[in-house]
Amino acid sequence: MKVLFIFKSENFLVPIGLCFISSVAKKEGYSTYLCEMNSQNPLKCISDLRPDVVAYSSSTGEAKHYIRLNQIIKKKFPEVFTIMGGPHPTFYPDLIYNSDLDAICRGEGEYAFVDTLKMLAVQKSVDGIPNIVTRNNRDKLAVRNLVEDLDTLPFPDFSLIYDNTPLGNYPLKSIITSRGCPYKCTYCFNSAWREIYRNKGKAVRRNSVNYVIDEIKYVKNRWPLSFVKFYDDIFTYKADEWLEEFSKKYKKHINLPFFILTRADLLTEDMVKLLKFAGCRTISMSIEAGNSKIRENMLKRRMTNKQIIEVHMLCDKYKIYTFTNCIIGLPETNVRNDIESVDLAITSKVDWAEFPIFHPYPKTELGELTIEKGYYKDNFEDLHTSYQYRSPLNCFTEKEKNIQMNLSSLGAVAVVFPFLRNLILRFLIYLPHNFLFTLIYYFIKMRVFRKKIYVTKASFWVSLKIFIKSLKQDWFRHERRKG
Repeated sequence: MKVLFIFKSENFLVPIGLCFISSVAKKEGYSTYLCEMNSQNPLKCISDLRPDVVAYSSSTGEAKHYIRLNQIIKKKFPEVFTIMGGPHPTFYPDLIYNSDLDAICRGEGEYAFVDTLKMLAVQKSVDGIPNIVTRNNRDKLAVRNLVEDLDTLPFPDFSLIYDNTPLGNYPLKSIITSRGCPYKCTYCFNSAWREIYRNKGKAVRRNSVNYVIDEIKYVKNRWPLSFVKFYDDIFTYKADEWLEEFSKKYKKHINLPFFILTRADLLTEDMVKLLKFAGCRTISMSIEAGNSKIRENMLKRRMTNKQIIEVHMLCDKYKIYTFTNCIIGLPETNVRNDIESVDLAITSKVDWAEFPIFHPYPKTELGELTIEKGYYKDNFEDLHTSYQYRSPLNCFTEKEKNIQMNLSSLGAVAVVFPFLRNLILRFLIYLPHNFLFTLIYYFIKMRVFRKKIYVTKASFWVSLKIFIKSLKQDWFRHERRKG
């Protein structure tokens, strides 16, 4: 049985979930293939390969691309079984009624997908498979237990992506060492995820250190690698035995600079020392809101400005670069609140900051509240993978949305060059949004990323190609907004 995964590369990140699905399917004897939408014609791929199954993995922002394509595929190739997994169908299962998909997968999909292939191979119904939703069983959904021991899973099928897209040649590679997050940030789906899996196993799990080291070795031996990006929601919670073992073995066997994500209220000096010894170059800790009341009450991120500033200074002490995110355009906030976020990032001496515009994703607490208050109708066609789109909320004027767009680009510039703070925040953000601001943003971003955040040993020309690709995507969005 042949499976064709269709993937649209937009953000230079490897779809790890899709790679896990492919790996488990291959282990069971099925053949898997990839079609990358930006460089290949999906209809031609299907015509040439004649797959039995076409599969997608999608977040909310990118789902619309796959749904439109799937409509065409089902008309032209009605015999092909189509299925979508990932965050969007997991938290918006009504997608099964609002698309031409044959099925969707909610939650962890490795074994659910294999069970689906087994049923299709003998021409039996997939309606009774846990985690699989069809039009016949939407109201009878059952999910299987979570995979408790992550080491029992084979390594992700990185070859699916790295052998078939330019990502294989880029010397930065993403690795995930854990699953789950215990926190309740209202803009994130983790609370809804835990509800789906209530009494179905431990939500937060992690691979053993040996598994992680062997996985990185596997990648390092097959593709260019000079920088590792650990993309866990939270890489480390404390200076425990796992982190101590990791720091020693990573230093001995891998010895490459790496990037992690964690929280400002978790990071301690003992943790920083271990991370620095292992080779950590960059730590990302999201501020999310410079106003402490908004951060603690609306976003449920219980940390103080003092904590945020102190841990960033701690990283500076050990010469570890820092990266942060601050959400702007939150419901019932104003431009002054957004400027507070820029100022806190400047005070914290963050090396790079992103200022994404809030989008109300399905089944997140803040997303549901936004819809409940009438600030947004749940038309997920309006949502995107990039956060540098105009706010979809109706509680802001067009003038305010214009300011948010400018802050999304120029806020980062103010953080990198604080002496420009007054010029940007008192004058430039009030001008009509224009592509020059986007150009400045990407130029500064490329400079900071190459010198500080990710030292990949990629050539200037490779970095320039990424820069141009990003610009093209933003130019397209800019032109479409004008149209």
